[in-house]
Amino acid sequence: MFAFLTCFAVIISLVWTDQCSLENTLCSLCGKRQVSDEHPDLTALRKAIKINRKDIDVQKKEIQDLKEKHSHVAFFAYMSNNWKQLSKHKRLVYDTVDLNNGKRYNKVNGEFTAPSSGLYVFHVSTGAVDKSHASVELVSQGRIRNIGWADSMDHNDRTFATTVTPLQMNKGDVVYTRIGNGYGGNYIESNIYIRTSFSGVKIN
Repeated sequence: MFAFLTCFAVIISLVWTDQCSLENTLCSLCGKRQVSDEHPDLTALRKAIKINRKDIDVQKKEIQDLKEKHSHVAFFAYMSNNWKQLSKHKRLVYDTVDLNNGKRYNKVNGEFTAPSSGLYVFHVSTGAVDKSHASVELVSQGRIRNIGWADSMDHNDRTFATTVTPLQMNKGDVVYTRIGNGYGGNYIESNIYIRTSFSGVKIN
C-alpha cells in the first residue's frame, strides 16, 4: 500500500512539473510575440505603410482633378413654355435640357456650376413678342457679366436678343441668368417659333 501511494505521488509530481513547464513555455512565447510586435523594423514598416496610404490618397485626388480639368463640359437648355414671371432680378430657369456633359447645369434652379477652373463661353438667347420686353442679365459670383434686351415694347412683333460671353472661371463658380432692370408686357417667349435658351461650354 505504501509503495502504491509513493508511486501515485511521484506521478502527480511529474504531471505538475510538466504543466508548469508548459505554462512557462507559453508565457515565454507570448513575451516573444509581444517583443516581436514592438520590433523597430516592424514599427518602421507600419509607418511606411501609413505614408504610402497617404501618398495613394493624394495621387487619387490629383487624378480626379486632372479628369475634371480635361473633361468635356458643355450644356444646352431652353424653356419649354413662355416665361410669365416678369419681375426684377427674377432668376430664369431653362427646364428642358438637351445637353449636359459633366452634369453641372441644374434645371431646377437654372444654375451652372464650374467643375474646374478654366475658360468658358456662355450663350443666352431671349425672345419677346407683342409689346413685351425684358433685359436678361448673365450673373456670376454676384457680378453682372453681360446684358441682352429683347425689346418688343411698343409694337406687335417678335424680337430676339442674344449674348455671347467668355468668362474665366474658378472651380465652384456659379453662373445663372435673371431679369434685369428693363421688363414689361406679357412674357418672355419660348415656343414653336422661338426658343429662349441658355448654353455654355468649357474651351480651355
